[in-house]
Amino acid sequence: MSIRVGVIGMGQMGTYHAEIYQKLPLVELVAVCEFNDERRKEVEQQFGVKAYKDYKEMLANPEIDAVSIVLPDNIHREAVEVAVAYNKHILLEKPLAKTLEDGQALYEITKDYDKVFTTGFLLRFDPRFNMVKQALDEGELGEIIHLYCRRNSPITGPKRYIGSSDLSMHVMIHDIDYINWYMGCEPVKVFAKGRSVLLKEHGMQDVIYAIVTYENGAIACLEACWVLPENSPTSIDDKLELVGTKGVAYVDSSDNGVRFVTDKRIQYPDSRHWYYTNGQVAGDLAEELMAFVNNIIHNTKSIITPKESLDSLRVVDAIERSLAEDKEVEL
Repeated sequence: MSIRVGVIGMGQMGTYHAEIYQKLPLVELVAVCEFNDERRKEVEQQFGVKAYKDYKEMLANPEIDAVSIVLPDNIHREAVEVAVAYNKHILLEKPLAKTLEDGQALYEITKDYDKVFTTGFLLRFDPRFNMVKQALDEGELGEIIHLYCRRNSPITGPKRYIGSSDLSMHVMIHDIDYINWYMGCEPVKVFAKGRSVLLKEHGMQDVIYAIVTYENGAIACLEACWVLPENSPTSIDDKLELVGTKGVAYVDSSDNGVRFVTDKRIQYPDSRHWYYTNGQVAGDLAEELMAFVNNIIHNTKSIITPKESLDSLRVVDAIERSLAEDKEVEL
């Protein structure tokens, strides 16, 4: 018996979700949802399934078992509330919500939910970040003293998210999630500084630096910027340096192992997250969706809990408060 799945939101990421579902065994993509009329016609033809304009109508369909919600950050809450009301298995693209208030509301309705609920934090399925977690769990690195990470990307990204998201919740939250995961204890204080120049007219930050202190005394320093030039050779320039009492771990992902230098481009294309192999989407995103499907099949919970999703949003909220108040804040 196959799991019947729908995808809500058919932008870049939603399209990847739909393509991956169509290749997975024991899964049947039965519906997609897209508000834009022209785009909806395109994806209906592309995937050969019913395309809804209203996700509420789609979620009311009892034949749909599970959904990927791939909507702008600021409209996550209602979509999840409706999906829970219709008792669907839910994969929600990160973050949990745009505001802490909405995130807390979603936590309350999903913490004891009897269906699968997960938030799509991609780096949990990246083998490199997993190897660091394994080394920590095995005691090889000792106790964390401090870590530094960065996540920088071209300005093409934020231009798509004007009004619906910002740098801390859309970009930094990837690193916040795995740092919380590594630390294994609560974040307690945050100090952040930012600057807005190229995105100032949209009320968005160009760059943020944040220092997060944890209950165990460890310090995490995060850097995020999303105003690199549009012709940057890499779509994501991310690094991690973790210093422990017994060793150091490094992740350097900006060079993805393949480069092209031709008369058409200088590029280090993605070879981790959602690249194509033999015409199909592969990488971390495919692993994330396969894990979601496996949770449904085996009646197990996701490795990413509602509490962890909320904790990441709590740090984002503290970053935004620190930026606004220009001081260190407590969580």
